[in-house]
Amino acid sequence: MKRYASAFVLLSMIIAPALAYRPLGTEDAGVAGKGMIQFEGSWDYLRWNDGLAEKNYLFVPIYGVTDRLELSTEITYMYHHNTDGTTASGAGDINLVAKFLLAEEGLKTPAFALKWVGKLDNGDYSAGLGSGDKDWSIFAVASKTAGRAVLHSHVGYTWVGKSKDANLRDIPLFALGIDYGATDLLHLLAEINGNRHPDSSATADPRSLLLGLTYKLSDKYILDAGSRWGFSAASPAWNATFGVSATL
Repeated sequence: MKRYASAFVLLSMIIAPALAYRPLGTEDAGVAGKGMIQFEGSWDYLRWNDGLAEKNYLFVPIYGVTDRLELSTEITYMYHHNTDGTTASGAGDINLVAKFLLAEEGLKTPAFALKWVGKLDNGDYSAGLGSGDKDWSIFAVASKTAGRAVLHSHVGYTWVGKSKDANLRDIPLFALGIDYGATDLLHLLAEINGNRHPDSSATADPRSLLLGLTYKLSDKYILDAGSRWGFSAASPAWNATFGVSATL
């Protein structure tokens, strides 16, 4: 059970946190800008193939240290609804994030950025709310505008802490997303992403497709919604997400 919980939490941490502007999980090369303060808040519902369900509430404060460097913290509150009818809830493992813009977009070249993520071990391991270990990740990111569309992609690697479960392994990650501006206020989004399963005995790796949208309420507030479908046995069968982004 401990081994299953470790892999489950690691998958949840990969799926749930806001790796890019919502609701995309694909990272983008943009940064907040010097002195800018932003917040992202969201609710996620995940249902796995075996009937296990999970709800995540995510809060992400973001601060632009310079025009090229931003820092953020990903704070999650999790609810696990187990197949036996029991429920576990509490704070999940916190992510500490830094993103650095290496190169701005040119006429023929994409913007490039690097992102570092440190996952803490504060979540309750015994309740399945944390992996019980610290993990470290790095992402290489590219974004390119093409007419009314913006393409985003990343490749990444997570060094997984294994002191609680020696069966876990490190995780390569990839994602490709598109943001299409249907109007000045409404954007349509899609992405595919995946990673290697953290459980070394797993026979399938997580793969998923997301379709979503954003609606700009004002220069300060953006609403978003999305739905994600897994197309491997290792992914949640379905994931709904709703959120809001604010710039101060």
